[in-house]
Amino acid sequence: MTGLSHSIDQDIFIATGGPDAPTGQTARVIRTIAQGIADGVLIADERLPSIRVMADTHGVSRDTVQRAYDKLVAGGQIYARRGSGFYVSPPALMPAAPAIRTAPVDLAPFQLCHSTLPLDRSPGSGVLRHEPSALEELNRVLKSVASSGLRTTGYGDPAGYLPLREQIRIKLGLDGIDVPVDAIMTVPGCIAGLGVVIRAFVRPGGRVLVEDPCSFAHVAALLSQGAEILHVPRKADGPDLDVLRLLCERYRPVMFLMSSLIQNPTGNCVSLHTARQLIEIAKEFEMILVDDVGQGDLLPATGGRPVVPLLLLDHLDRVIHVGGSSRILSPEVGVGHIVAGDRYQDMLNRFRPLNGLGNLQIQERVLYRFLDEGLYRRRCERIRGQLAKGTIALRQHFAGMGITTTPSMGGLFLWADLGGGVDTLELARRLLARGFLSAPGKHFRPASTVSSSEMRFNVTTTSEAALHALADGLSSLRD
Repeated sequence: MTGLSHSIDQDIFIATGGPDAPTGQTARVIRTIAQGIADGVLIADERLPSIRVMADTHGVSRDTVQRAYDKLVAGGQIYARRGSGFYVSPPALMPAAPAIRTAPVDLAPFQLCHSTLPLDRSPGSGVLRHEPSALEELNRVLKSVASSGLRTTGYGDPAGYLPLREQIRIKLGLDGIDVPVDAIMTVPGCIAGLGVVIRAFVRPGGRVLVEDPCSFAHVAALLSQGAEILHVPRKADGPDLDVLRLLCERYRPVMFLMSSLIQNPTGNCVSLHTARQLIEIAKEFEMILVDDVGQGDLLPATGGRPVVPLLLLDHLDRVIHVGGSSRILSPEVGVGHIVAGDRYQDMLNRFRPLNGLGNLQIQERVLYRFLDEGLYRRRCERIRGQLAKGTIALRQHFAGMGITTTPSMGGLFLWADLGGGVDTLELARRLLARGFLSAPGKHFRPASTVSSSEMRFNVTTTSEAALHALADGLSSLRD
């Protein structure tokens, strides 16, 4: 315990703080202790002399020391321990700067895109498994482009490779969508395109609608921008319009991020009737409709109810159309594109360079070759046939297991309900322990607080071995 004394008897403590400020001998004791703390003679959590010892040392009464100690406790410089005495307080911390409040982004679902497991052990994968002949075709085009002598002396057109954008315009025109080439810009992929749109129009705290269930990439991109997310249930023919209108009236969201064609994970499409009402609601509430049609090229010719991308009905007014070729070609060489009207072009042009100043020299030219030579169209037809056969077989297998699958209009995925009482997040953990990567419903319903019995399956990667592991996992859960 450190002794405290003072060298002079006269009071040199200048009291401040109003009528209760200490004076005279009390102030002198306070000054001595405060000076000892400031000089480092007294350190944090060190015990001070007892009241009696301090009184004897300074030649004052015990009441004087008691008052001094009480004032120092009130000021936070020392603290009392019952039955033990008084101690030096730790140094006061500077107030922490207010933290930037951002919701946590769940990165676990992204293993479905970046798994190190082979595809035949990844029934939840988000990657389309191509036939060997399709990979050979892609390699031939890649080699041809790489050997063509690319001019790499600059960054290129900030909107993307002009011949490719012209081919995208022609492709859209075949679907009845007539847009000028200046309304099209290329991006590294569909998800990158969504990122450009979100950064351009969503500010921290801005309210944005998403579907429930929806792609985990939609949620992650919005959370990383600090958006406040509101959920609209997805029905068989598109978003629940009653809930959508209610949320628009109450919260006035800036954007609705959705998919009109082959929604991930459900595989269904927005009906023509619902699409028209969506556009009317967007106009009424001055809301941007961002249509992720990344799976749109997998849509087979529909013999039932008509479905169309929102852009076809909107004429570049409220809809921003975002597509890509990653699933048709390959994730490594896929290119995305954004189609938007004049009201959105300025902001998109400002934020597009944040995804890279230069063009995707090789990827853009590979996609251009596929489109220009008709390879892309034929490739899509082959993939649709592959998916149709795989979907029928997988549905039949699930029916034999008592698993219900949601009706879909094509695409890469089946959305299945494994039955009440099955927690697919726990099932996914058990499957992963056996070396199989699956896609539990929680990945697509992040706002839900209850366990999900739903699971997404990739038609091209759900192998016999994966189905056997699924059956064993379900059996162990039910037992």
